[in-house]
Amino acid sequence: MLGLLFALAMPAYAAPSTAGCLEIAAPESSISLQCEGVAASPSLKGYEAGIASFNAARAYLSQAHGASNSASHFAKAAELLNTSFNRLTDAALLSPDRATLGFSKKEWRKWQKAPLTGFRFDRSLAYASALEGLANAVPFIATNVCSSQQDCRSKALTQLASEDIAAPFASRGSAQGDWRYNEFYFRRGALYQSRGQLADTDMAIEDYKTVLSSRRAERKANAATALEALALSIADENRARGGMSLAQAVKYYTVALVAKPDSGRAHMGLGQSYLQLCRDATTTPAQRVTDCLSARNAFETAKGLTGADQTLVFLGLGESLSVAATELAKVNPGDSNILLYKQGSVDAYAQAASGSGGNANAQLLLANALKATQPDRASEAYRQYVAMKLAYTDWIAADWQSPVGPLFLQKTNALPTMEDRRNVAEAIMALYETRSATSGLRKDIALSLLNAALAAQPSLIDASLKVGRLHLAPPANWAGANTAFLNVVNATGGPNGPPSVGREKERAEAFYELGRAEALKASSGTRAQTSAAGIKYARDAVSLDGSEIRYKKAACLSYIVTFKPTAADPGNASWCSGIGGADGQFLLGMYYLRIAQTAPMSRRNALRDEAQSAFIQGKGLIGQPAAGTPVTVFKSDWPRAPTAMSIATLLEFGRAKAIACNGASVNLALPPADVNAAASQFDFFQVGACTR
Repeated sequence: MLGLLFALAMPAYAAPSTAGCLEIAAPESSISLQCEGVAASPSLKGYEAGIASFNAARAYLSQAHGASNSASHFAKAAELLNTSFNRLTDAALLSPDRATLGFSKKEWRKWQKAPLTGFRFDRSLAYASALEGLANAVPFIATNVCSSQQDCRSKALTQLASEDIAAPFASRGSAQGDWRYNEFYFRRGALYQSRGQLADTDMAIEDYKTVLSSRRAERKANAATALEALALSIADENRARGGMSLAQAVKYYTVALVAKPDSGRAHMGLGQSYLQLCRDATTTPAQRVTDCLSARNAFETAKGLTGADQTLVFLGLGESLSVAATELAKVNPGDSNILLYKQGSVDAYAQAASGSGGNANAQLLLANALKATQPDRASEAYRQYVAMKLAYTDWIAADWQSPVGPLFLQKTNALPTMEDRRNVAEAIMALYETRSATSGLRKDIALSLLNAALAAQPSLIDASLKVGRLHLAPPANWAGANTAFLNVVNATGGPNGPPSVGREKERAEAFYELGRAEALKASSGTRAQTSAAGIKYARDAVSLDGSEIRYKKAACLSYIVTFKPTAADPGNASWCSGIGGADGQFLLGMYYLRIAQTAPMSRRNALRDEAQSAFIQGKGLIGQPAAGTPVTVFKSDWPRAPTAMSIATLLEFGRAKAIACNGASVNLALPPADVNAAASQFDFFQVGACTR
């Protein structure tokens, strides 16, 4: 490492074995541990002792590497270097004044020709090496030189603090400089990195960058590797913390790219950091679009690069484009890029799903991206996701002609986490919805899918509701429906408890469907009926969500078909009030007809007049439909009820029935088929007769 030889006049006592001890640039072959004895000679001048101490330290350093007692060698080298600095300071070494070291004119001329800046560099680096060796010794042993590992590194950095040490070796103009320039900054950067104090990271980064920007080739590869590793480590830590630390993550991934522009890990980490920012709900949609597109750019660059997990790259690319499309739609709904981003997202997810033998999570994201626009492709992606997650390729046949396979529950129970089970359940639910919406499903296959979702996630309320509804469909299974809906009630507060917070809607829906199940059990094809439990379920649904018209209709009809006058309840119009619209008036009219059937004679005509008024108001709400518009029909949603028919026809029939029951003649201008159909509706809900 040392440069040209330069020897001052040697004292007469110098033996051949110590001939190089007083050379300011002695080669390794000319020095030995005996230089320590030379340095201690009282006859030496101060600067000679400084040179000899340095050469003795060099000898100790050369023997320290690999030695079992390396710590003692490093300590001895450091002590000798301290002596060297004390006997020959850097200021004295480079002093322009001949008198500083007491040189004669002849000695001064020789001294000025010596590689003094090289000596200063070599001695400073040797001291740093000795201290670094002590810091890294295992186990660390405190010495007089430094008391702790951090103390050793701090003293080394203090010695290398002055950039004047390296300045003479920098490239200038056409001069290429010297290897020592890069060596200095690389070594100092490594020391900053090892010490690891608050400001040391940025100091290390700047030193490594200095090496990379140098025209010299030495240490560039080392600096690039060290800088990339350091920057990636800090960036990863900041990305893991998230939040406000993401800006720091972006900064240090960018630093890593300064070191290695083709770093796959850095590009992927940069993309993941921007992706976290693009998900940040606290920023504006416009800012999220910007961050999403920055993530997109980073992931695009990471394609095919070593160190970047290509599946994660395409997953990140897909999500960044998906979120960009969503946020851009908030900023500018008509922007043509929205569709491009959506398609790009689908393409990226498809690439991730097909790469490296397939990826389950990518299949799930692909399915979600396709669900709204390409349900057939989405359902296949959901099927593939479940197959991959369960390692059960044949869990359900691709032709959808067979129910879920017999090993499903066993495979589901083997999933390692509750999150996996939840994801499988939700994927099956989405699969059920996409297949039902496009190609339809046989009832047995649909039930097997929903029960599979419940096997994976028993608390999946929506699946229980759908199971119950399927059981109500012909051929009906009352017990199966009842069990499914009661499961929802139990999961949302129990039969008598208050509803679980946020689950009021599902609980109301379960009560409504339980009421329908009771009606199914009690009704025939010609007569509506329900049980006391059915009436209670209908009222419970209304009490949970009084704004839902279906619930009000069910409660009203339950009251009508089960009404029995008592002194306490001669009739209560509140059951059928406030439903609104033509349907509401129709139901209110039926209510009055039902009350009139068993009311005292003195009240019957007035009640039928109320019914007639309700039917007439309902007709007014319909108005005259425009030519070609669909006929508005009344749907009771009551199990086994006659086919839905025109509400206008039913209202007109009801008006005529109220008049006729009061004994007046009425002209009913309806075709016989309509009269018969309307009569069957009134008979089914037990309001066809004028009295009972």
